[in-house]
Amino acid sequence: MSIEQQYSRYLPIWKELKAKGKCRITAPPTAHRRIIKAVKKRRDKDTEFLYELAESNKSHRLRIEIAGSIITFTLNTFLTLRGL
Repeated sequence: MSIEQQYSRYLPIWKELKAKGKCRITAPPTAHRRIIKAVKKRRDKDTEFLYELAESNKSHRLRIEIAGSIITFTLNTFLTLRGL
C-alpha cells in the first residue's frame, strides 16, 4: 500500500524529510518519543521509498537530534556494495 493512501499527522514531516533531507520541528518534550516513533513508522511503511533505494543500490540512515524542545531529523542516503 502506498504511503499516500495512509494519511497521518506525521506524514508531512516524513515528506519534507524525503524531499530536503532534513526536517526540524518544535514540540513539547513529553511528545518527542511519540513523534520519533511515528516518523520511523512512516519511513518503514513507505515501500516506494525503500524500493527506489534498493533499485539504485542505496541505503539510508535516519539521524535524530534533540535539543530542548527541538527535534532535528536528518535522512542520509548512500551507495551500498550490494550486487557487485
